[in-house]
Amino acid sequence: MIASLPWVPLVLAGLAASAAVQVQAAPPTGEVRMPPAPHCLDARGVRQVEQATPGSIAVRGANGQAYRVDFSADCPGINAAAEVRLDAPAGWACGRPSEQVTVDGHRCAISAVSVIDNRDFAEAARESSRQFATTLPTVTVTGSAGQRSSPRRTFHGTPEFCFATRNVRSWSEDPQGVVVETNPRRNGGHRFYRVELGGSCSILAGANEVDFQSGFQNGLICGNPGDRIVMASSGIQGDGRSSTPRFARPGCAVMAVYPKQ
Repeated sequence: MIASLPWVPLVLAGLAASAAVQVQAAPPTGEVRMPPAPHCLDARGVRQVEQATPGSIAVRGANGQAYRVDFSADCPGINAAAEVRLDAPAGWACGRPSEQVTVDGHRCAISAVSVIDNRDFAEAARESSRQFATTLPTVTVTGSAGQRSSPRRTFHGTPEFCFATRNVRSWSEDPQGVVVETNPRRNGGHRFYRVELGGSCSILAGANEVDFQSGFQNGLICGNPGDRIVMASSGIQGDGRSSTPRFARPGCAVMAVYPKQ
């Protein structure tokens, strides 16, 4: 049995949420802010920041939309920074020359901002997590309320690209793969996840039940090596699958997981 996924971003939790804006103060409660263009990011509502490559970051806005922010030149070290600040006139990051991200006092000019989907954000977040765990074996993450969490020493998943097997309610198959329904209260508010498989999966034909097997044996399905969807034991007397260990049952590799849009 595993603990439910905490709703705390893996990297820069709170640092991103407290991103500063140079010009305007936060709007009054209830005020509706309209972006100057559809692709613009509300700099006062950044919820999560992930860096998979030095030249860009993936950002989750307060509205739930994901964005890619590209830099004019490489801007490494955001995952490990003590202070990250997004500076944008009027509080909107749109890719204009006046916009920048300040990383521990070092300024990185923004060259472009674009909308991305949940799959792209999940891919960036997963790669960011792997790099973070590899380069920084002991990291203290500060939450938005100023509370410090326990040091993270290994790869940890977040609801942006993982779901906990204990919280799976149901599953269904469609042409794009598998859709899993989870308990949203236990998975960061996400009810449905898209699960991409490595290829066609014959075990799903006519299946009423399946199991999810975590490659890291931590109860999380994230598209990590060894993550699989496997045939469930039938429970029928005389069926050899009933006594077959899960790791030996027929299954299909899980390649990617992300909230369904």
